Amino acid sequence: MLKKLGRLLVLIVAVLVILLSLGSIVGAWGLSHALSDATVKVFSVIQTGVEVADTAVGRVDILIQTGRSEVQQAGETITTAASDLQENKPVLTALNERLETRLGPTVDNIQGTLAPVHDALLKVDNAVSFANSMPFIQERAPRLEELDQTLTQLSSLAADTQQLRTTLRTAVTEQTSQLTLGVATALTDLTSRIDSRLADVQTNVQALQSEITALQARIETLQSRLLLIYNLIALAATLLFGWVIYSQVVVIRHHWSRASSPAPSSAPSEQGAATVSGKADAQSPLEIEGDVAPQIFEANAETPSAEAAPDQPAESTDSEA
Repeated sequence: MLKKLGRLLVLIVAVLVILLSLGSIVGAWGLSHALSDATVKVFSVIQTGVEVADTAVGRVDILIQTGRSEVQQAGETITTAASDLQENKPVLTALNERLETRLGPTVDNIQGTLAPVHDALLKVDNAVSFANSMPFIQERAPRLEELDQTLTQLSSLAADTQQLRTTLRTAVTEQTSQLTLGVATALTDLTSRIDSRLADVQTNVQALQSEITALQARIETLQSRLLLIYNLIALAATLLFGWVIYSQVVVIRHHWSRASSPAPSSAPSEQGAATVSGKADAQSPLEIEGDVAPQIFEANAETPSAEAAPDQPAESTDSEA
């Protein structure tokens, strides 16, 4: 009875272990799926912000190149016209119209294009900070301080550009006799300063673009690596619990076969014992009681005389003959 209870308890425990193992396998893949979804969502926010920032920074770089080209051409034109400003006033008029239609809007577009970059990088920084709380992640977003410094430089650049346009407009509207070498010098200094500021902004923008591109590449690589790690962990858990399930199935089959096999019967042993005792009784000598023994011996003694009696008449018959 105790053996049956023990086997039943072992079977129950084995079944429970199998159920827990199956639940663990399902839970491992469910956790892997949940982690994968969370990772993809977080990294999608980062990649979206990075793509927006990269596109905007690329446009800013093109605008800066266009602005620098306009400023350099304006400086060369002013230097050429400075030899005789009074005769070259129509050149200054054409230059003023060109700066009003090209340089001014270009600088304004640079500021307007960099503003979304700041917002996008702020979202990227928040997403990267959240991603760093996850295992195996330690990233750094592009520094917003450099972008803020670039926006400050653009504000100064816009002021210099406005001063250049105002100075050139004043020079064009003044009388020809009032155009002096000092006006040309002031215009040349403004164009040189604007070009220098644009060069600094371009350097910062290109450095920011390099950081954004590097972050984008790292994020893609890290996302693929994390998804692979999650799947490998789930696969390892599946193999481990699969082995546990197999071992418990072996235990169940072993105890079930022992429980279902018939128990040895006691009847054959009793019959065998009776047969052995019967044989022993048959082979044991009979005990002769004291009263019976003399009678047997007397019967044996009388038997020869009775047998010999018929022989005597035969002898007498022979003699008579």
